[in-house]
Amino acid sequence: MAGWGDPHAAAMHQPHPTPSSQDTTFLRWIIGGGDDDDNDSGPAMDGDPPDLDLDRITMLPRHHQHHNPPPLLMGGTGHGLPFTLAAEDTKQPFRPSPGAALHQQHHHFSPHTHGGAFPSFDAAEPAKRHPMGGAGPPKLPPFAAGQGAAAALKPKAEAASDDGAAAAAMDHLTEAARLVEAGDAFGAREILARLNHRLPAAPAAGTPLLRSAFYFKEALSVALDATGAHASSASVASTPVDVLLKLGAYKAFSELSPVLQFAHFTCVQAVLDELGGAGCIHVLDFDIGVGEQWASLMQELAQRRPGAALKVTALVLPSTHHPLELQLIHENLANFAAELGVPFQFVVFNLDSVDPTELLAIAGGDAIAVHLPVGSVHAAAVPSVLHLVRRLGAKLVISVDRSGDHGELPFAAHLIQAFKSCVFLLESLDAVGTDSDVASKIERFLIQPKVESCVVRRHRAATAGDKLLPWRTMFTSAGFVPVQVSNFAEAQADSLLKKVPVRGFRVERRAGSLVLHWQRAELVSVSAWRC
Repeated sequence: MAGWGDPHAAAMHQPHPTPSSQDTTFLRWIIGGGDDDDNDSGPAMDGDPPDLDLDRITMLPRHHQHHNPPPLLMGGTGHGLPFTLAAEDTKQPFRPSPGAALHQQHHHFSPHTHGGAFPSFDAAEPAKRHPMGGAGPPKLPPFAAGQGAAAALKPKAEAASDDGAAAAAMDHLTEAARLVEAGDAFGAREILARLNHRLPAAPAAGTPLLRSAFYFKEALSVALDATGAHASSASVASTPVDVLLKLGAYKAFSELSPVLQFAHFTCVQAVLDELGGAGCIHVLDFDIGVGEQWASLMQELAQRRPGAALKVTALVLPSTHHPLELQLIHENLANFAAELGVPFQFVVFNLDSVDPTELLAIAGGDAIAVHLPVGSVHAAAVPSVLHLVRRLGAKLVISVDRSGDHGELPFAAHLIQAFKSCVFLLESLDAVGTDSDVASKIERFLIQPKVESCVVRRHRAATAGDKLLPWRTMFTSAGFVPVQVSNFAEAQADSLLKKVPVRGFRVERRAGSLVLHWQRAELVSVSAWRC
């Protein structure tokens, strides 16, 4: 990880010390265990992380400099990054004594605990609670289905003005996309400059449509700027404070919206349905997020098959993950595995430069599942990735489709499809009564980077003349067979939605997939494929 610019990289190859009380406080906030279980006010997120003052924030990098975190296994040497393959990092399980000073981690990854998508550090709760048990959801102010919080409170005249601005913004965005598709970058930039005057200076101040238009306008500007002069506003978190805010945004999104938990529950259940009897499950993850879905898998393995091991290999890009972010993911998962007594290993490879032989070397003999969301790799590279998956002898591939990344469409049609999906997602977020400050952080650190990645990647493919197929076609042509989603996975998703404080979300089976809708719009679908 020294190649990623981490100023404390020299400390990352030393033995991992016992976490201090400051570690526990810091991780407790990130994972969500610092909230009072009796507090029904719902999740809150101010300008700075709750209970995390400036001293604690500035303490974080100094702590990681003097107390050496566990090393991560890195692979590849692409883009001039001096990655070297380190020794295998395996966490041996331990069981803390009843009088240990550390808070105990007990994972409540449950559709019955709508805000419980993260392991908890609350020592007062019983150990190893079943994921289907837990407290009710946070009490949030309900709004009528299909109406965002801001729209519900606006005067009619202001709402009508927003509608006119939104229609004009949509027209400009569509025209710019068509000019890009036609190769007229100069004309597209002129349209985007005009669009600047029709959009609010602060993107969070507008309707879902106006906010989405802002993010796609910014993404198009980045895609068209081959010189790099237009700085990306959605780049990787560059400081420890940015990492904190990003993880806080992820936590808030998971608590407020069912999108993340639906995808994670369904992915984990698919792995359990296919590989639950294996002695060692090895997950190759092309979109690690913050890793909390694999904490849920650990919980289930500890209950269903004591002694079963879990390995997680994350394939990530240096442009999307700060080294501190990966380090915290590693520490959280390793500590929770130790609490449960689950043998655990965490490995990281640079996706741009990974050597397939290195993956083959570490995957031998394991029951392999691959988490490969649509858009997590360049569409043109999907056939090669699927070929590698077959060489690895994977038993299962899980695909998550966010509904906005239809790379087989022409550029303009693809952008408009992705734009509509973003509008529906933001509308669903507004509908649950999300505070505007919380929403702005979720959009800045989670949604806008996804939009930018989607647009830039598709623009590069169009510029290169890549002919892309629908992702389902690529799976079937590579010899993968769809696996029907289990009844339990569907029941689990239905149970999750019953805890959402507004109506409008629904679950549907379709062609073997499980699909989450907001009103009539598809937000996310999960499908499993047998190799």
